[in-house]
Amino acid sequence: MKSLSSLISRNIKIYFRDRTLLLLSLLSVFIVILLYAVFLQQTQLDAIKALVGSTDDSKAMVNEWMVAGLLSITAVTTTLGAFGIMVKDKESKRTYDFLTAPLSRATIQLSYVIHSFVIGLIFSFIAFLGCEIFLVSTGSKLLSGTDILEVLGIIILSVALSSSINLFLTLFIHTQNAFSTLSTIVGTAIGFLCGVYVPIGGVPVFVQKIIMYFPISHTAVLFRKAFMTDSVDKVFKHASADQIQEYEKHYGIVYKLNGHFISTAASLWVIVITAIIFTVISIFIFKKQNK
Repeated sequence: MKSLSSLISRNIKIYFRDRTLLLLSLLSVFIVILLYAVFLQQTQLDAIKALVGSTDDSKAMVNEWMVAGLLSITAVTTTLGAFGIMVKDKESKRTYDFLTAPLSRATIQLSYVIHSFVIGLIFSFIAFLGCEIFLVSTGSKLLSGTDILEVLGIIILSVALSSSINLFLTLFIHTQNAFSTLSTIVGTAIGFLCGVYVPIGGVPVFVQKIIMYFPISHTAVLFRKAFMTDSVDKVFKHASADQIQEYEKHYGIVYKLNGHFISTAASLWVIVITAIIFTVISIFIFKKQNK
């Protein structure tokens, strides 16, 4: 246990000293904020105005939609950035030094995973705090204690899922140049696959299905439900059930796949099962790579 904690502490210190890793971790967050400020916010406000007219709560609801997507992306990019330490160790052959020490392979791999999980939690919690301050200052209601616990629970699940998938991806990366390329690809793609850069209703049907089958996108759905349920009720209080459903489907607040709505419980199972599967597969790959 002492060896594990020492490795985790070492990884965290190296991560926060590396400004490149920090920048790569937060690049997608900056992209989301920029796109939202430039045109995403106004586009969605215009769509709501066309449905039910302009209301005081519309802007607050749209801000909540953006925040939900931001938190889902933050979990992915920060945990991936944290695994840059593992890639550095492989490229510099430090991993081989660890393997010659009295450390088990499980301890070495676990140190990277826990390090990634901790980094993801730190940035996600900071992002949540900043987003909640932003939402309250722009007209949204402060989340209740129960809602805050719900969001924190989703953050933990989101970070765990992202860590397991990013571990799998980085096991095949052996150089910093390749890792930078991977980070750029993931950072760009994740915004589309979570329906943040373009709402899910604005892409072709086959792309919508890809998004709904993509496990991380289910964290975005859970965040949107947690943040937006009350606002949707207020903004669409005079709208028909069909109008509400159309809006929720278009902006990914609910998923409808093959004629059936995906429940919250189903999204939770997708997240948990996917995290377990990728973790188990990664354990086997790591052992095979380091015999």
